[in-house]
Amino acid sequence: MSDDFSFRSETLLRRLRRMQVLVIHPDDSERENFLAHLRRIGCRVDSMWPAPSSLPEKTDVVLFLVNRIHDEGALSWMATSKDIARIGIIAFETPEILEELERLHVHGVLSKPIRLFGVLAALTTAISLARHEARLNKRVASLDETLKARRKIEQAVQIISESRDISEADAYKRIREKSMRSKQSIASIAEAIIAANGI
Repeated sequence: MSDDFSFRSETLLRRLRRMQVLVIHPDDSERENFLAHLRRIGCRVDSMWPAPSSLPEKTDVVLFLVNRIHDEGALSWMATSKDIARIGIIAFETPEILEELERLHVHGVLSKPIRLFGVLAALTTAISLARHEARLNKRVASLDETLKARRKIEQAVQIISESRDISEADAYKRIREKSMRSKQSIASIAEAIIAANGI
């Protein structure tokens, strides 16, 4: 049991060491201590202030101070950056700050003054949540594409059925056979049939 736990811990730390972490926080002693701690964990760290207008390339995790000093929209890219783990750093729990955390879809929160205990847990939890969210988004996108393809196939089946005066089962069989002969997907054949009929 302990060997298994040790292996998982090693894997987790190895994963963290591959992460590119961006810290968006004013340049002060608190930030310096925080950056030093992240480097001790093994993360590759960059820092900046104020918040950039767009996400720097190859960023995996963003830890950012949430306050009302940011220009409106300064962190708007954060809400649409699907592949990054986001950890908010807050000094207060005002309704405005809580709304901002929700708007930016954070995966974790650290409170100021930043205590080094809990940073590793916040990082690993946020990364895990972000990856889970990314997998769900991919699955939703895949299901959406499948649903669109199915609708096209149903439409093509109806076109063939009505134009050839055959059953929908026979129409689908013909489309499937054409798909196999041409080595194209059934959805591609359905699209071609729909396009040919000007729909």
